[in-house]
Amino acid sequence: MDTIRALCLAERFQFEALAEFLSRQTHATPMRNVIRLAPDGGAHAFIFDYGVAVLFRYDDEAEKRLVDLLRKYAVAPLASMVEEELEYRRSTEAGIRIRNDVIELDDLAELTCLSLGHALAQSTKLAFFESSIEEMIKQTMYIPEALAKKGSIAMSRAKLARERGRVYLEKSRIILQFNLLDAPEFIWEYPELEQYYLALSRYLEITSRATVLKNRLEVIQELLAMMADEQKHSHSSMLEWIIIALIAIEIVLFFVK
Repeated sequence: MDTIRALCLAERFQFEALAEFLSRQTHATPMRNVIRLAPDGGAHAFIFDYGVAVLFRYDDEAEKRLVDLLRKYAVAPLASMVEEELEYRRSTEAGIRIRNDVIELDDLAELTCLSLGHALAQSTKLAFFESSIEEMIKQTMYIPEALAKKGSIAMSRAKLARERGRVYLEKSRIILQFNLLDAPEFIWEYPELEQYYLALSRYLEITSRATVLKNRLEVIQELLAMMADEQKHSHSSMLEWIIIALIAIEIVLFFVK
């Protein structure tokens, strides 16, 4: 039984520069937004432009060398990479079956492995987004808790604007990369391999996890929007009281004169 490991190392890679370097150093084959590596020993890897590498049958030493190389071409590298691991083996039965993180399939050809690599790479990138959103939820949890206890929260307009901007940027980054979670163009070119991609995608629950992630972002965004509306209302009320006070002062001065 062999191992597939997916590693999310960065937001993305400097893909063209990386492809050029690898083409001079080792057996590398560009395939749209993927670089396929085939070092000696039967191992092979697929490097995706959105910062993920999927390794088949890599030992620890070979993995470390590849990771060190990829970090040199990383854009916004992660302090701690996100990892996922599955096992796979050849089966005499037709098609693909996945049980307890073990993939049994009837074909171990390069393109079949790439179809699995696409699904696992998407899942690992999604895991990175999930971790990022979880951290954002922890950082904003005090807002609804304070509102529930006190009915209000002391937050300056500048700080609120920064919080809303941070959430919006995170949501934009995820939404703009949501196409990563759709069926890749590779599958449209090789429809006979769709069953392998879809089986692993369903097993990893990519679609449902992406929906949950989007909903969690929207909840945070709605909370901060509500806070902004409340601040706007408070500001308007304060202006109204100031106007009333000025009118009252003007009336008093009129009668004094």
